[in-house]
Amino acid sequence: MSTTATSPSLAEQAIAAFARGGVHLDEPAVLDIHLAEIADKASCSLLRDQWKNDFPVAAYTELLSTVAALRDVLGFAPSQTAVEVFDWVRRQREESAKALTSPYQPYPVSFLDGPYRGVEMLLEGPSVGQHAGPPYFTPLPIVWGDTEQPGHTSVRYKRGDEPSPEGVWPYRMRTDEPGPPEGARPYLAGLAAGEER
Repeated sequence: MSTTATSPSLAEQAIAAFARGGVHLDEPAVLDIHLAEIADKASCSLLRDQWKNDFPVAAYTELLSTVAALRDVLGFAPSQTAVEVFDWVRRQREESAKALTSPYQPYPVSFLDGPYRGVEMLLEGPSVGQHAGPPYFTPLPIVWGDTEQPGHTSVRYKRGDEPSPEGVWPYRMRTDEPGPPEGARPYLAGLAAGEER
């Protein structure tokens, strides 16, 4: 019988740290998903609250960097940092401007339901004419399942008819298409691996 103590793995140490905080994770695969969900929630919170004067940008920025670093140390698939989240938003805005030929401008939009619920960002749209406003429809990438072999698709959002009194255009998931799978979340983690949508 060996008297040499075996050191817990890094994943076991991380699971134990979460347990001290009251979050009980069974195994490394559950830790993997939990960390991915933390990154996704922090990303959406960052995009929801970025316009608020008292918004703690640094807190979400540090949280996203910390989760990305921990996932890297544990050997899990990469997760996004705040810089990559804002780069993703910039690409969404550029994508919304590609097909526009008339003068256009940025419009603040907010997603009211689905995986992107609460996210606010700018999308480009015509600045004049009967179609003035952000795009009528916009697809956004989603993912579900574990991070080793996740499912990928997009969910399409439809713009509301009028902006709010504050000038923010509401978007809801299209009801004439199948809804996202259960457990679907925004797909931003691919940003860390340099994947394009």
